[in-house]
Amino acid sequence: MTDNNDTQKHPISTVRFGMGKEIRLYTDELAVTGQEENQEIRVELEAIKRLTLVPGDPNPAKLVLMADLDDDTTIILAEGMSNARDFRAMLPHLIELCPDLQLDPPDMGEQLRQALNSRRAWTLTCYGAIALICISLYLLYLIVVFIGVHHP
Repeated sequence: MTDNNDTQKHPISTVRFGMGKEIRLYTDELAVTGQEENQEIRVELEAIKRLTLVPGDPNPAKLVLMADLDDDTTIILAEGMSNARDFRAMLPHLIELCPDLQLDPPDMGEQLRQALNSRRAWTLTCYGAIALICISLYLLYLIVVFIGVHHP
């Protein structure tokens, strides 16, 4: 693909993650840009046999996306991908363009949905716990003030 085609082609779906990193899905290829200016990986969709999504090593919330190619090589497309919501939205487009693409795990979309739901639940639990602690401290303060006023 030449640079002239680059300006004419529009991505079907884009996943942005990190500083200046993104995954763009075109009709015939998957392009991953890195932090550095000219660092870009382009892989033809026909060359991809399997996409594998695994949790990151130090931080499981930062996902690693790998592609197994037709020539039996595996390349890391994206490390530290944290935008599971947009990647989950990209999956149906990817499956539509490349129907015989294997996903590892096979129910990748469902697992991403469950991960997003559990993340949302933990966030709500955390906010609820902080609100409960603040309300409890305020009630304790009111009790101490009430006792102090009535018992000199």
